[in-house]
Amino acid sequence: MQKEWSSFRITLILYLVILILPFSFYFVYTSFQTMRNDTRIVHQSSWTAGAMVHLALMQNDQETVAHIDKSLQKLSPWVSKNNDSNLYIGSQTLSEDFSQIEACWATYKENYLKHDNTDKTQQSLQCYELTDTFATVIEKMVYLKQNKIINVFYMSLALAMIFALLMIYLVRAYIHQQMKKHAIHDHETKLFNKTYFCAELKTSCARAVRNNAPLSLLSISIDDFGKESKHYSQKMQAYLLKSFGGLITSLIRESDVACRYDDNHFSILLPDTSEENALILEKRVHETLEKHDFGAIPELNFKFATAHLHYKETPEAFMGRIETLLK
Repeated sequence: MQKEWSSFRITLILYLVILILPFSFYFVYTSFQTMRNDTRIVHQSSWTAGAMVHLALMQNDQETVAHIDKSLQKLSPWVSKNNDSNLYIGSQTLSEDFSQIEACWATYKENYLKHDNTDKTQQSLQCYELTDTFATVIEKMVYLKQNKIINVFYMSLALAMIFALLMIYLVRAYIHQQMKKHAIHDHETKLFNKTYFCAELKTSCARAVRNNAPLSLLSISIDDFGKESKHYSQKMQAYLLKSFGGLITSLIRESDVACRYDDNHFSILLPDTSEENALILEKRVHETLEKHDFGAIPELNFKFATAHLHYKETPEAFMGRIETLLK
């Protein structure tokens, strides 16, 4: 049940990551859309200021007047939307600045209808100064706003990368955990692990009872070895385990099942093997291990125990009996 729940959680997180992607793309799209619209407003305000200078030089240009009217109409919604922005750097508010431009422009058009060229020129220049200042304010606001958007974008990208790397790590750790959990071999000795051995022990015991066949078990322990060892470093223990596993593998048959039962406890299941033959193997293993130079200081000390299956005992009892002999 725990395995299924863990798999469900990993899958759920992956789905959440996939669901976040559309929102991220939408954020990027709206951000760049905002930046593009703001850039257009900067160009619009700058063009309006330039058009008013043009009117000061070209007194009668009705087409330019109409274009300025349309330009101010386009600027009005943006001003209303950004009036409360904390990026405003003027002395009043954005709406008040824009209202001054509109009032100045209304006066200009009133003089335009009166055909008063003197007032029109002076009024046009006044409108230009107001609009030019307004355009500068907008340009700086947009610049600050775009910098803020870019910073948020980069921060979001960095967080997304960190989150993605974290997800990769978690998935990798989970897969590694599951592989280790369901593996049948011990990583250090290359022998079978305890989980596989226990399953094979039950199967072999049942087969031996059913076929009235002999079944023996040889166990070996290494003194002062394992996580609490005071004499051997982890690196040295890894080397010793590799050497030990290689020797055991070379001494047994293909039908035998050798495993690392615990940190310093190893068991070899011997199907179709009488107790006499199991003792012969114990002697051969003992001599081989004693003669082999492991390069360990102090030298390794081994304990051996061999037992034959009693057909009426359970696999657990069989294993418990040999553990008692090993002590």
